[in-house]
Formats: sequence, structure tokens, C-alpha cells
Amino acid sequence: MMSEKTNLTIKIDKSERDSFSSLCDELGISMASVLNAFIKQTIRQREVKFSVKDANGFTPEESAELKRRIAELHRGKAEIHSLIED
Repeated sequence: MMSEKTNLTIKIDKSERDSFSSLCDELGISMASVLNAFIKQTIRQREVKFSVKDANGFTPEESAELKRRIAELHRGKAEIHSLIED
């Protein structure tokens, strides 16, 4: 049994659409296929799951922890350990 198809129109910044299109092209899959798969997975699992990472691949929590540790280093409050055991 073939299900009835419909169109979904969304507004998105042109630069984001172009970046998403380029990524999909690199992966060898269409934008429509990616979005359809995301929608089907969301319906099947009854949850919305995606990763929120910064440009360096860190979660907001990981990024905050790194910034805290860097600040400690700058304040001279960090203890430096050798990676090589004697």
C-alpha cells in the first residue's frame, strides 16, 4: 500500500541551507532523505535527538569545563602533571 505524499515547506537561512546541502552532497544523500529519516526516527522513538556541539566538537558542558580549566591555568591555580612516569 503506497502512502500519500505531501510537501513540507520550512524557512531557513540561505547560508545554512547551502551548508546543509553541501554536507548532504558530501555524504551522498539528499536533503529530503536526511529530513525524512529524521522525521521517521523521531516518530518511531517518540523523542527528538540530535547533538549540540561547538565548532571544535565539544558539548556545551565540555566547553565550559575546558574554559574553567584554562582560566585556572591563567590564574596560576592549576597543578601541572608530567605525562611520563619516572
